Amino acid sequence: MKSGIRSAVAALALVAAFASVAPAQGLLSQIKQAAAPAPSAPAVPADPYGRQTPAGTVMGFLAAGSHGDWARAAHYLDTKQPEARAEELARELKVLLDRGLSIDLNRLSHKPEGEQDERVPRDHELIGSIDTETGRLDILLVRVHYGGQAPYWLFSAGTLRAVPAAYQDYKPSFIEAFLPAAIVRGYGEQYRLWSWAVMFVLGVLAFVVALALARLGTLLVRLVLKRLPGGWGTTSVRPLLAPMRWLIFGLTLRVMSDDLLTLRQRYLGGRAATLLVVASAAWLGVTVVAASIGRWARALEYRGTTERIALVRLGGRLLQAVAIVVGILAVLRAIGINLTPVLAGLGVGGIAVALASQKTLENLFGGMMVIGDSPIRVGNFCRVGTLMGTVEDIGLRSTRIRTLGRTMVSIPNAELASQSIENFALRDKLLFNPVLSVRYETTAEQLRYVLAEIRALLYRHERIETASARVRFVRCGQSGLDLEIFAYVSVADYDQFLAIQEDLLLRLMDIVEAAGTGLAFPSQTLYLAKDGGTDADKSARAVEAVREWRERGELPFPDVTPEQKAGLHGTVAYPPDESVLRKPRPKA
Repeated sequence: MKSGIRSAVAALALVAAFASVAPAQGLLSQIKQAAAPAPSAPAVPADPYGRQTPAGTVMGFLAAGSHGDWARAAHYLDTKQPEARAEELARELKVLLDRGLSIDLNRLSHKPEGEQDERVPRDHELIGSIDTETGRLDILLVRVHYGGQAPYWLFSAGTLRAVPAAYQDYKPSFIEAFLPAAIVRGYGEQYRLWSWAVMFVLGVLAFVVALALARLGTLLVRLVLKRLPGGWGTTSVRPLLAPMRWLIFGLTLRVMSDDLLTLRQRYLGGRAATLLVVASAAWLGVTVVAASIGRWARALEYRGTTERIALVRLGGRLLQAVAIVVGILAVLRAIGINLTPVLAGLGVGGIAVALASQKTLENLFGGMMVIGDSPIRVGNFCRVGTLMGTVEDIGLRSTRIRTLGRTMVSIPNAELASQSIENFALRDKLLFNPVLSVRYETTAEQLRYVLAEIRALLYRHERIETASARVRFVRCGQSGLDLEIFAYVSVADYDQFLAIQEDLLLRLMDIVEAAGTGLAFPSQTLYLAKDGGTDADKSARAVEAVREWRERGELPFPDVTPEQKAGLHGTVAYPPDESVLRKPRPKA
């Protein structure tokens, strides 16, 4: 991994080195230019009013007008009027901009040459338009060159010529109609204070409206959830109250900000409302996803499909992350940041993160495959490679298994997804497959008796699958005659299987003993003892029983008929009649 990163860094450095080397002629020319004395250029003084860009001119004019400094505001006008008339013209232009112009101040060009819009002449910049009774007034800036100064932007003379008539025809706003005439007419410091007071009152009113509408909205959501099937009526809607309140507050503030008194206030109110709407919408989305994922996870847990809970939660976290990222990008876009370099940086950063966290991502996708394919579930007893144990947790990075020695082993999901997994918990039945070895002294007739009785036991037993049950004399083994028993026990729980297996083995011992023989001694030890041999009476009875089967034509070899199987099935009770489980419990 580290060597790969070093190789990638070295390759990038090599590319940068080649890219930085110019052709031979270009390099020589650069050296010559560097060696030649550079002509001294006179320093151009910076504009003291910040008018080098259209944005600087508009913002500087609004700032001067909001403080009532009309003498300074007049320096942003392309006019040759006397000083008093220029100041009055600046005040009238400020009133028109505040009353009729709604623009995004962050969209103003910060380039010295402007946006160079084809709709306007060269060295002109269209800021916006104001609809008046006499027609539309276009607010234009013009780039001027005076003397040895650097070019700067001013409100154009054509726009200023139309300002007085538009000012006389333009009616006061809805809120200004309720303010004292002296305050509106003066448009000075008192008007500025009143405008901020109006902004504060509208903000408080918008918040009160948001509180009421948020309460109403949560009530409506609760009523809708109660009508939905699947138990959604029990879901709490309290987490939705806060994001809904701020979302409605942002929307209400955005509507009310259109009635604010000044352009800067409308811009600030609209910007604050946009940020509130975006942030609260992302917050609401995250909250809704969290509530839905929690409800889904509880439903999966109730149905017993716990293996999919981790996948559902992972999907919920990814959706929440997407909502947050989209919200952040929308906020950046709202405050005027160009998202193209941001997205390019995120792409390069994502590649770097992917390279650095290759193993982590591999385990993450391995966990998703394990959860989606569901070869194991929490609580299953399984074998992974040489490891056996119970699955206790399936996480996003690793799966934890409790071994038979009660230790906890964590297996990375990428490794788990590439291994063969044997899940014992998914068995629908268990195999009973012992090999019974009887003594070599056993006669053929005794062996036939043992085989027939064992088959009858398997066919009659309630918990044995009759169709697959069989017992065969398979070999003459090293210590005795080997009989292989193959039967499926119709239980899935291993503890129940052990109990049934114990019962079957005891019954097999009874059958061998009833045949007058015994189980082979598997030892290689040589011993001298008086051998009691086989039981003569039992042997005679076994031989007699086989003789009677022959005479009646009922010799059960190689097997009994299907009708006999069906008649025998279930005639051996389990548990046995002597078992405590068969006895009725005494009354208390």
